[in-house]
Amino acid sequence: MLKKFLCLLGAGVMLFSFVACNGNGGEETTTEEAVTEKPVEGENDSYKYLEYSDHIELTAFKGYNSYISLPGYINGKPVTSFGKIFKESLTLVTIIIPATYTEIEDEAFYNACKLQNLTIHSGSLKRIGANAFLGCQALKIANIPDTVTEIHEDAFKYCTELIIYGTAGSAAEEFASKFSSVYFRDKNAGVTEASTEEASTEEASTEETSTDENGTTEASATVENTTEESTTNE
Repeated sequence: MLKKFLCLLGAGVMLFSFVACNGNGGEETTTEEAVTEKPVEGENDSYKYLEYSDHIELTAFKGYNSYISLPGYINGKPVTSFGKIFKESLTLVTIIIPATYTEIEDEAFYNACKLQNLTIHSGSLKRIGANAFLGCQALKIANIPDTVTEIHEDAFKYCTELIIYGTAGSAAEEFASKFSSVYFRDKNAGVTEASTEEASTEEASTEETSTDENGTTEASATVENTTEESTTNE
């Protein structure tokens, strides 16, 4: 009798497990799993990148140019990030970041020892990460729009002669106010001259590059004023 009861009990447990696993009426239920898009690797004359359905992410820079204007679009898709492809660069002097990019990642330009000029175009870029420009002691000019709302306190660590051009009341001005070694200039205030203590007026001849929609880079000679012309890229 006990044996029969145990058999019936075991059958009941199995039936309950089957119903629980398969849902009401014994019909199997399925849960839609999140599908992670697998990007396609690509490259052109200047960059290696990952291509997604709606954007591009740069993974490597193939040149040694001193003047770089990052591509805003490749294959008709917006380029949104460039990671740490310029970390410890030994040649980069000027970098221009178009409106399509969303952030400057942590340590993006870490110890890029010759970097002097930074221009960020007003657009999607909201954040400048920790130690993004740590060790960039040559960095003199940074054009930062008011669309940038977060600048990590260590973003420009050891940049001791930096002048930030931006908009009054912006995160850029707030950041500069925290450091005695960082100067802020309101780009809308009509300031045309900077004191010799705050900026260098030397003209430096640099190798200029322009980037087309597909990221192809062409080099040409240019003479760039580090205090005036860098403010016109906004």
